[in-house]
Amino acid sequence: MAFLRETDPPRARLFTWPVVLGSLGLCGFAPRARGTVGTAACLLAALALWRWADWYRDAWLPLAAAFSGLSLLSGRAVLNAMPKIKDPGWFVLDEAAAFFLTLGLLRADSPLAIFAGFLTFRFYDIAKPWPVRSFEQIPGSLGILADDLAAAVLAAWTWHVITALGSAMG
Repeated sequence: MAFLRETDPPRARLFTWPVVLGSLGLCGFAPRARGTVGTAACLLAALALWRWADWYRDAWLPLAAAFSGLSLLSGRAVLNAMPKIKDPGWFVLDEAAAFFLTLGLLRADSPLAIFAGFLTFRFYDIAKPWPVRSFEQIPGSLGILADDLAAAVLAAWTWHVITALGSAMG
C-alpha cells in the first residue's frame, strides 16, 4: 500500500483492534493531513448529531470522555507493539477526544459553532503553542492524548474570549 509510511504498522497489523481504533477506522492513514482527516470525520459525526439528535449538546463531553478512555487504552496497546514510536502520526483517536472536548467546552449548539470549534482546535493542534507542546513530553498514551486536550482547551478559551469581547463592544 503506497500510503503507508515507515513509521506506520506493517500491513499485517493494520486490521488489529488497536490500529483500527487508534486510526479512527483507518482515517489516520490518509496520505496527507492525517490529524485533520481524523478530526474531519468527527466533524461530520458532530454535524449529523446536531441535525438528527435532540440531545446532541449533552453528548459532547461524554463523547470526549469515551474517546479519551479509548485513546488511552488503544494508545497503550499501540506503544507496546511499537515501542520505538512515541506518538504515531496515524494515531488520530486523540484528535477525536479533543475535538469533542472543544465542542463540549464551547457548548456548541449550531453548525457554525461546530465548524468554528473544528478550525480553532486544528489551528492549536497543528501550531502547538505553549503550553500545548509541553504536554507532548508526558510519556506513554497519556502523552499522546494530553497535548490534544490542551489544544482543545485553548480552542474553547479563544472562542470564549472572542464572544466576551464581542459582547463588551456591542
